[in-house]
Amino acid sequence: MAVDILQDKHHEALSICERGIDILENSNDKATAHNLFKQAFDLFPDNPKINSWIGYSYGIYQDKIALGLRHCKMAVDSGVPDALFYRNIGKLYLLQKNKRAAIGAFARGLQIEKSNSSILKEWSALGFRRKPFFGFLSRDHFLNQLMGKITWKFKKK
Repeated sequence: MAVDILQDKHHEALSICERGIDILENSNDKATAHNLFKQAFDLFPDNPKINSWIGYSYGIYQDKIALGLRHCKMAVDSGVPDALFYRNIGKLYLLQKNKRAAIGAFARGLQIEKSNSSILKEWSALGFRRKPFFGFLSRDHFLNQLMGKITWKFKKK
């Protein structure tokens, strides 16, 4: 009997979390989504998915990035292979201006799911630099800068 009640509670928490994800992803209502994630967390605080999403909402809605990262790290460390856990923690790293950690998180997410559109969107928005034209010269050498400008103009056309 107690096990059934617990399972119902966990199922309800996951359902509330899914509603929060849907609201956040489709209508960008951060306040409503955050409140739903808090409700789900109160019902099932050990669930990695709920931890990831409440952590993400703490960062984007309440600007509590450190608290959000703690929740997201708990989700990532749980061992559940979900690419969106890495997308969420990567976006928090970007809010923290930690581009290197964000790239690492997005890369781990892409290892789990190579065609995850939300991670690929973040990945392309990062804007990686091209390799220097002359690899044996430094990136800031005038020949590399000149060739970079020339090849960039031709690439755009």
